[in-house]
Amino acid sequence: MSRVPYHELKARERLAAIVDPGSFAEILPPPARVMSPYLPKLGIPVAFDDGLAIGRATIDGKPIYLAAQTGQFVGGSVGEVHSAKLVGLLKAAARDRLPCVLLIESGGVRLHEGSSGEIGIAEAIRAVFACRAAGAPVIAVIGSDIGAYGGMGILSACCDFRVMTEHGRLGISGPIVIEKWMGKAAYDSADRALVWKTSGGKTRYLLGDANALVNDDTAAVRAGIARLLGPASPVTLAAIEARQAELAARLEQFAAVTSPEAIWQARGVTDPAAATLDDAETFVASLAPAAP
Repeated sequence: MSRVPYHELKARERLAAIVDPGSFAEILPPPARVMSPYLPKLGIPVAFDDGLAIGRATIDGKPIYLAAQTGQFVGGSVGEVHSAKLVGLLKAAARDRLPCVLLIESGGVRLHEGSSGEIGIAEAIRAVFACRAAGAPVIAVIGSDIGAYGGMGILSACCDFRVMTEHGRLGISGPIVIEKWMGKAAYDSADRALVWKTSGGKTRYLLGDANALVNDDTAAVRAGIARLLGPASPVTLAAIEARQAELAARLEQFAAVTSPEAIWQARGVTDPAAATLDDAETFVASLAPAAP
């Protein structure tokens, strides 16, 4: 399999690259013309798939449901139709007890559609937990420069597992939003090194928010997904309390930290400047002990 940079591909190219050749069967493809009813009223061009490709496929012969967001369309934002397709896919995965893989590339809710996007995100999160309750794992893949922010950042955190590349970013508020409210002196959204060291794949892996950190090529992303196609992680009170305790301890440890390099060093990276240049495979192998 050729090693193609994952972050350079469009949604359907990513789908085709990570699944078994010829196995992807799209549900509600562009010819169905299921589009946003709101964007034309605002004079904004529509997409015939509303920026989301969904369907069924196999990876190593194992059947899965999967979706890919199109970051080039309104920033991969989630509106009414976009979320309805996502919810329907997750419900099908829960019904059939099959894994669901979400290739995420989104800044969050589509503000042009108001409450429709907010409600859609909430319904999608509920559908994620329905999958997990049914034993169908939901895997978020985050490997684009747009990343997973806003409501899709929250949804990603609700999934069983997260696969990230160094290009991926995960958070609630995006860099521009943080800069707007905190000021440029506190957080410069134009400082790419700062942004990636704050919310990028390496930092998220070190903090335990990403279950796998893989190289930015489709073969590595596919392998990372394949390793996680087993049982769903438990949604129990004990599991939730344990995760909450981990987050509380992390907050206590890093609440006063202003430099991402300090977090890297605390998590076992002895030379953050050199580790910045490592690919994901080298970075993970260099950790001693391994990231939690």
